[in-house]
Amino acid sequence: MKKTYQWTTKTTALIVVLIIVKSLVFYGYTAELARASLLLGTLSWLAFLLLLFWVVFRGKFFLLYCVISCILFVDFLYFQYFGFLPSVKELVHVGQVGAVKDSIIYVLHPVSFIFIVDLIPVGFYLRKKAPPAEEWTGRKPGYTDILITIVMLIGLILPFSSEALQSYFVFNRYGVLAYHVFDLVKAVPGVDKGIAVDERVSYKGYVNKMAEAGKYFSIAEGRNIIVIQLESFQDFLVNFTYNGQEITPNLNRLVSVDSLYFDEVYQQVGAGNTSDCEFVILNSMHSLGEVSVYQTREDNSFYSLPSLLKSEGYYTVAFHGNNGWFWNREKIYPALGFSDFISLEDMESDEIVGFGLSDFSLFRQTLEHLESLVEPFFAFIVTLTSHNPYEIPEELRSIELLPEHEETLFGNYIQSVNYADRALGEFVEGLKKAGLYEDSLIVLYGDHAGLYPFNKENKDILTDLLQDEYDFAQAMNIPLIFHIPGSDLRIVNSTVGGQIDFFPTLLNLIGIVERNGILFGRDLLNASSGFAALTHYVPEGSFIDNSRVFIMSSDGVLNNSSAIDRKSGVEIAPFSCLDGYKDSIQQIAASRYFILKNSISNLTGATDTEEN
Repeated sequence: MKKTYQWTTKTTALIVVLIIVKSLVFYGYTAELARASLLLGTLSWLAFLLLLFWVVFRGKFFLLYCVISCILFVDFLYFQYFGFLPSVKELVHVGQVGAVKDSIIYVLHPVSFIFIVDLIPVGFYLRKKAPPAEEWTGRKPGYTDILITIVMLIGLILPFSSEALQSYFVFNRYGVLAYHVFDLVKAVPGVDKGIAVDERVSYKGYVNKMAEAGKYFSIAEGRNIIVIQLESFQDFLVNFTYNGQEITPNLNRLVSVDSLYFDEVYQQVGAGNTSDCEFVILNSMHSLGEVSVYQTREDNSFYSLPSLLKSEGYYTVAFHGNNGWFWNREKIYPALGFSDFISLEDMESDEIVGFGLSDFSLFRQTLEHLESLVEPFFAFIVTLTSHNPYEIPEELRSIELLPEHEETLFGNYIQSVNYADRALGEFVEGLKKAGLYEDSLIVLYGDHAGLYPFNKENKDILTDLLQDEYDFAQAMNIPLIFHIPGSDLRIVNSTVGGQIDFFPTLLNLIGIVERNGILFGRDLLNASSGFAALTHYVPEGSFIDNSRVFIMSSDGVLNNSSAIDRKSGVEIAPFSCLDGYKDSIQQIAASRYFILKNSISNLTGATDTEEN
């Protein structure tokens, strides 16, 4: 006979009070705004779960308490690392957890243990106050109880039944319990009815048709193309000095001569982070957001940069200092058009730092491969060492930190990016000695932020050092540099753009006019205006253009959003940003439509007669 417990009003109330206290602590660290609806939503869902456990699990309320406590613990840790709550859709990324476990352990916050430290003591207390009974002592649930439970569930779900409602809106409106129920429902196959897409946006992606008559067309024609994706590099690092020390002197040197430097480009990654950046860069469209394209769409047909360059006679090869299976690169790279992929398995593991091969070793061994390639080639290099938590061996550190920055994420960060910069400098010198430098176009960009402002310590330190409030717009700003040896260019371009703009901008520089396919980016050198649709780390619909910064409210209410005039720094009415909000939503939704429907190959050539 199954055992149960003799629950009393006192013991049940204890469970409820403890859950509410833990929820309030959780919201204090994670919710964007303090709202009564958060508490009311939590109480409502807690009441439903108590009723559900009484009906289905014969009153095992302590089991419910353990489940909710563990959920809050995991959610809190996840939020400290990513800045948002986990989704069941991200279970596909579980295979990557082993590689990032050190990063997750590093962000363990003392507060996180509040959610689980009392489980054993409370369990013992309840066994004493509510001893096991040999049989169910409460009234057996009847049809009326089940009906009430179902009606209550429907009543709770209705407020967020809108298809347009995003998961993070649910959390900030109704609380963490509602978020997870909503997330589970949305993950059920067949629940989503698809993505509504404005066909005009879908079929009018920018395809670089005006480039031939534009500025800087073909100035890098015929050169080798070496693209370097710098792990966690943010734009504030360019020409940044700390405690009298230049953090990225080699990057600064490249920016200062023979270069086009874009200082207003913003990250557009999703849950796949680094891998999503690769996808956005190489395809000029947004990622899926909550699910990595690399992990889930290996069988898709892509209209990608490597494929296009291969058709133009380039040899295409990718280099990465981690295992080929990491983020499914060994399968997705061939689908994107790479002729070869050199991963950790193909290199000498002579210096492993953090996630894989050190940047010094990666660059050194990459150079050996480049010297043997038939030209022209397209080499895509993804660095690793400057990855969160940015811990590198003491002997590899060269920045003298101020005492207050010792043992901080910021301190580790600038040490690791300085190390990566030194490795970059050695690589450039190696290119010169190998006779490859003068004949190459070297492109560098950051994949995503390294220090997000949802971490209070990061926000406080960088606000102080940069003498400006460190917000998501600052954090998501990444550098983009096209270095063309011998060009005598020293251009700083401040047109606002995103990572989707890399593809068409590169085509202009290498002299390719491409009239096929769908590219959502624009040639930043010839764009009449700037625009970047922001994703994932801020609610969809957020954007930055040359005159405005608009961050959609986390509860999905337009009037609660942040809108700022960039020139004056003054707040403006959120409704004045509706045009940009709609463009941002449509651009992201259209990209997602093409990926989920795998319809890119069906549209090749469809835009030949379109006008920009």
